[in-house]
Amino acid sequence: MLTSQLFAGDSLLQRIADGGPERISRFQNATDPAVLKVQQALLIWDAAALPVHGADGTYGQETAQAVVRFKVVELQVPQGQLFDDVGPRTVVRLDEIAKAAEPPVIPPDPQPFVRQDVYALQPEGAPTHPIIAAYAVAVRELKRNAGPQHRLWSHHTQVHGMFPDPNDGLRNTCQHFCWYFLPWHRMYLQAFEAVCRSIIAESDQVDDDTKAGWALPYWDYDRDGARSLPPAFRTPTLDDGSPNPLFDSARDLGVNSPVRFRGEPTPRLARLQPAQTTAAGWFFATPYSAPFDPAFAGTETGFNHAGAPNAIPGPLEITPHGSVHVFVGGPTGKMSDFNQAAGDPIFWLHHANLDRLWEVWRGTTGLGLDPTGSRFVDRSFEFLDAAGQRIQPSCGEVLNLAGLGYRYADVSIPASSGAGGVVDDPTRGPQRPRDRRPPQRVGAAEEPVRLTEGPTEVAFPTDAPTTRAAQRFLVSVEHISADRLPSAEWGVFLQPTSGAPELVGTLPLFGLRESQQPDADHELSYLFDITTLVQRLDAEDRWDATQFRATLAPVNPIPEDAPPEPEVVIGTIALLIQ
Repeated sequence: MLTSQLFAGDSLLQRIADGGPERISRFQNATDPAVLKVQQALLIWDAAALPVHGADGTYGQETAQAVVRFKVVELQVPQGQLFDDVGPRTVVRLDEIAKAAEPPVIPPDPQPFVRQDVYALQPEGAPTHPIIAAYAVAVRELKRNAGPQHRLWSHHTQVHGMFPDPNDGLRNTCQHFCWYFLPWHRMYLQAFEAVCRSIIAESDQVDDDTKAGWALPYWDYDRDGARSLPPAFRTPTLDDGSPNPLFDSARDLGVNSPVRFRGEPTPRLARLQPAQTTAAGWFFATPYSAPFDPAFAGTETGFNHAGAPNAIPGPLEITPHGSVHVFVGGPTGKMSDFNQAAGDPIFWLHHANLDRLWEVWRGTTGLGLDPTGSRFVDRSFEFLDAAGQRIQPSCGEVLNLAGLGYRYADVSIPASSGAGGVVDDPTRGPQRPRDRRPPQRVGAAEEPVRLTEGPTEVAFPTDAPTTRAAQRFLVSVEHISADRLPSAEWGVFLQPTSGAPELVGTLPLFGLRESQQPDADHELSYLFDITTLVQRLDAEDRWDATQFRATLAPVNPIPEDAPPEPEVVIGTIALLIQ
């Protein structure tokens, strides 16, 4: 079979190469289209082979002489056996020469896998989408816990957290309350997704088209109609009556099935509230990280599984990250516990969405603000790949999705950010230095703040500056403790001198258990940047620089059958400036 791009598919040349009786000569097939191809191959062999007529498509005297010379030089044909026609050996050798001269075939870059919105794939009432069904196939296989380590559901759960720490470099390594939170979870998702894809590729329950394009979906809960747990995760059984591997009974009341909420007349599914999913806190946050104070991705620490000194989560890690964890898990469920969270199949779709929101920020407000220092870009973590081999990706290696083989179906700016359209800030660019001094406290509550059932007011005098052009204003909610997680997620609302209270942020308390362990460096604390809010209230003459007033109140409804709320104790609430 002729293989060169020049000769392949030409029926006459193929018949000659196969030893048929036909030839190309001055008297046979002299003007066949194959003549031009032979002439082009002769010119590849020797650019001066046809000096007068070149490749003109006619087998004349010049071409016949070039063929004779080719047979002598390339085929070593003796003089007594030379004929000026094109026979099998000539065709085969010219085909080899033409093939060798072809540029190497560079395969096109593979199209990235596309992570899609789970609610776009399967709205309420729709049949199970093949991508979600394939995810269920992978989860079912992993939950057998009967294969090699990288194919154990228990392993992937323990990577996020476990006790006691096995100190194997693979498990109990999740990064929280620090600048490694986002890249670590990106690596974690990639490793898990690759294992799922390998299981799906082997399954006879998944069609070929789904196998070819399967990627982990994400749950975009920051919009009406998608605030409840996705439908495929709520049903205990599948259509065939078998157990649904995406269902988890250890979820909060109302998450899997309707319940009655306090003060409401009829049962319904639990829904995330806008305060628990809003992008307003993280979208405009810069820089990426900072040593002491709020930044998009938190404070700059070393390895931080839970409670390193000065560890403060960034606004994205608070809302929606912590809020969704506790919404699904409630006071006692898996998603509220570091050591069990990844054991709920919705965990992976939640973190895929957080990874997407990081990408939204990187392409808008955070454009050009990726960390560049070696403490960040060279920091690596260990995982098992789809073959069960240890890999050590670094934070710098996972910054750009273009090299990671996947993208998101939608990276548009969330409406809840308040951005009002495309962000085109001319001041964006290389990260500007942040004041390296820690913020200074200018007022604080004198007694611990105790939260039980209803709203709680906090007020204290402040020594805030009257000139506010350059200062940053921060609210610190410090040293939070409780016997267990409450059902309520508390919101901090700043009270202006007139008008309605303004939301500062929420206290989801994800990580509360871990922060109260004996080896934790400090109890759970949050730090909120309210500079923009203060500037707006000041311009409206509704900011009192001498008095801080706030109200703490639940932002979510509580199920009627929820256990009594524990007392949540906040060591202090303070106003800081920088």
